[in-house]
Amino acid sequence: MITYIPFDEKYFNFVQLIESFFNQELSILHLNSWKEYNKLFEVGHDSSTEFHTSFYSQYKRGWPSLEDMYLKFIKEVVSVRFDEDFLFQKFPTFRIMLPNNVAVGAFHNDAEFGHPEGEVNFIIPLTNSDETASVWVESKEGKKDFTPIKLRVGWLAQFNGNKLTHGNKVNLTGKTRVSMDFRILPLSKYNEDQAKESITRKTKFVQGEYYRHFTKA
Repeated sequence: MITYIPFDEKYFNFVQLIESFFNQELSILHLNSWKEYNKLFEVGHDSSTEFHTSFYSQYKRGWPSLEDMYLKFIKEVVSVRFDEDFLFQKFPTFRIMLPNNVAVGAFHNDAEFGHPEGEVNFIIPLTNSDETASVWVESKEGKKDFTPIKLRVGWLAQFNGNKLTHGNKVNLTGKTRVSMDFRILPLSKYNEDQAKESITRKTKFVQGEYYRHFTKA
């Protein structure tokens, strides 16, 4: 099941912030590429474009404008979805789906990649994207009846990516899909002793590494 949560995209102006960073409208970001990506991305190599490198390099140098907006978003938009303290991903994952390619290397559920049971997935769309430029998710665990999430700027998408298989078809829209995603783990589901680590960043799924703690007032 996909839940769509509206938010004020002018107040949380992620799109403007990221477009200013790349100096390019995001749906045609591929036109700025100095490399060709003719081979479909595979698991472990699907965050290796020059756009990913630029984005995460800026984060490592310090990106207060984006970090502050993200924290405010967690507090004002996301926290109301939970009735207990939770852990949230310290910094969102950057996703780019170039034309004729995929954003993630395989259909999967996040438990297969070591994510803890109880995590909830959220997607912040930075472009309006449908059909082959979207994320396809099954309606129930194991059903494999994949349908695309309607990604719209100003609408946060929530789903259980830990259990529901999801992934991409080849993007045939001619436009780039850009989004950020993050995960929330209710504190009652947290078990540090069983924590594993992420495949790409080798970050352990524990507070202080992958997660930060959010305290409900």
